[in-house]
Amino acid sequence: MDYKIQLLTGKSGEKDVVIDAQELVTGRTCVIGQSGSGKSYLIAVLCEQLLQKNVAFCIVDTEGEYFSLKEKFQMLWVGGEEADVNIEIDFYDLITKSIENNVSLILDVSDAPDQRKVVSDFAGQLFEIENQVRQPYLLIIEEADNFVPQSKDSLKEIEEISKRGRKRGLGLLVATQRPSLVNKNVLSQCGNQFIGKLTTENDLKAVDLFFADRKELEVLPKLNAGEFFVMGNTVKEKTRMQAARRITQHKGLTPKLIQKATGKITELKTSLGFGESAGGLEERENVTVAEKIDGLELNGVGAKILKEQIVAIVEEKRKKKYWLFGEKEHVKSIELIHHPFVWIEINSPEGFVMKSLSSHSFIVDSVSGEFVDIKNGLKYSIGISKLIGLNENEIRILLEIFRNNKITIGHLELKTKLSETTIRNSIRHLQDRKMITFSKEGNLKLYSFLINFEIPDIKQSFSCPEIQQISGKANTQVLTEETLRKIIKGIDEEADITKFEVFYYPIWFVALENRKLRIDGVTGKEI
Repeated sequence: MDYKIQLLTGKSGEKDVVIDAQELVTGRTCVIGQSGSGKSYLIAVLCEQLLQKNVAFCIVDTEGEYFSLKEKFQMLWVGGEEADVNIEIDFYDLITKSIENNVSLILDVSDAPDQRKVVSDFAGQLFEIENQVRQPYLLIIEEADNFVPQSKDSLKEIEEISKRGRKRGLGLLVATQRPSLVNKNVLSQCGNQFIGKLTTENDLKAVDLFFADRKELEVLPKLNAGEFFVMGNTVKEKTRMQAARRITQHKGLTPKLIQKATGKITELKTSLGFGESAGGLEERENVTVAEKIDGLELNGVGAKILKEQIVAIVEEKRKKKYWLFGEKEHVKSIELIHHPFVWIEINSPEGFVMKSLSSHSFIVDSVSGEFVDIKNGLKYSIGISKLIGLNENEIRILLEIFRNNKITIGHLELKTKLSETTIRNSIRHLQDRKMITFSKEGNLKLYSFLINFEIPDIKQSFSCPEIQQISGKANTQVLTEETLRKIIKGIDEEADITKFEVFYYPIWFVALENRKLRIDGVTGKEI
C-alpha cells in the first residue's frame, strides 16, 4: 500500500484532520468513548474513508448497524437471513477470496448464538491466511470488551493479532465503551488512539497511559458527542477534533419520537368488539378514562385488565364518605399509563483466588429507583432510590459509613483509597442531602447515618420480561444507563452493566376525592 494515502477523519476548528492510512490499516488502534459519545459514528467514518480509497478490511458488527455502508459501497455482508452470505460459510475460503478480490466484509454477529466462537474462528483463519499472503488488511472489532475482556476469557486469536499481526500486514482496531474492561495487553499495544467522552472513574484511569498531561484527561468528561482526541502514529501531533460527516446513513441513532394524529376512538372500539356503554358507573360519576391512543410506540407488557374490568374493580374500592353511611367517594379519573422499568444485567468478578465473572440481573422502577418483581404482578422493594444523584465516590463513602456506624475521615481514606479532598467534598454533599451527620469524641469527628438505609442487593436473578410492541400513554423515563452505572460502580467497583433494557408496564391510575390508587394492569391487584 502507498503510505501516502490519507484519510479525512474530522475537523479541528477550520482545519481538516487527516490520518495516515498505512498506519491505521497495519497498526494497532483503539477507539474509545462511552455510550452516546459518537464512537460507532466515527468508526463508520473511518470505514467510509477506507472504502473510498479501495482499502480492504473486515468489521465485526455486534449490533447489526453497519450494513448501511452498502448503500454507497461494494461490501459483502456476512450474517443472518437478510445478509449476502450466511455466517456458516467456510471462513478460510471467504477470507482468501475477499483479500484476492479486494472486497471488504461486514461480519454481522448480531444474531449469532455464540458471537465469541464466530469471532474466534474468523480471527484465527485471518491470521493464518495473512501469515501466507502478507497483504495489508484491517480487522475492526466493535465491543472489544466482549471478546478481549480483562480476564481469562480473552480470545487468544485477537491477542495474537495484536502482538504479531503487524509484520504480516494485519492491523487491528478495537472499539469499546468501557476501556477498563478490555485486556490491558491488547490496549497497551494500541499505538494509535481515538478517545472520546468518558465519565466513569475506572475508564478514565484505563486511558491515563495515553495522556501525559493530566489537564487533557480532565477534559474527557466534558467532550461533546463526536469529539475525540486523535493521538499516536496516524497523526503528526495530538489533535482534538470533531468527527467528519458520514456519507451513508447511521443506523445506530436513537429512534426519534414523531408526533402522529390520534385515531378515532369510536371506530377503534367498534373494530375491537366494544360498543358504547349504556350507563353504569362511568356515566353516573362522570369518570374520565385515558383510552385515547397518543400514537406513542413502546416496547412493553400488554394490559390484560380492560376498561370495563377496572371500572368494576374501582366500584368495589370506593368507600362511604362517613364510615357506614353517605354517598361513596367521587371518582375523578381513571387513566391507563404505561410506566417505565429497566431490566439490568451486570457482570461482577467473584472468587478470592481464581476470579470469574458472575452474571446478575434485576428490575428497577425508572422513575423511583425502587426494585421491582413482576413475575406475579408488580411487587416493590427497597432499591437504589436514596442513591440517585450521587456519584461513585459519594456512594462508596456512604456505604462505608453505613457499615461502620461511626467513622472518621482518616478511616474512610483507608477503607475507600480516596484522597482526603475527595472525601471531604463528598461528605459535604451528603450532609447537604441530609443523609449523614457527625458527632465529636474529643477532637475527632465521627460521621454516621441520618436516614434509614439498606445496602441495595444488586446480586439478584430476574429474567427479562417478554415484551411486545404496544401503544398508549406513558410516564417519562428518568433513570439513564449512565446514572445507574455510577450507582452500581459505587456499590461494587468491579461490577458493570452489560445489558440495559427499558420496557413499559401497564398501570391504572385512579384519582378519588382525597386519595389515589394504582392498580396493576396485568393482574388487577392494587399496588
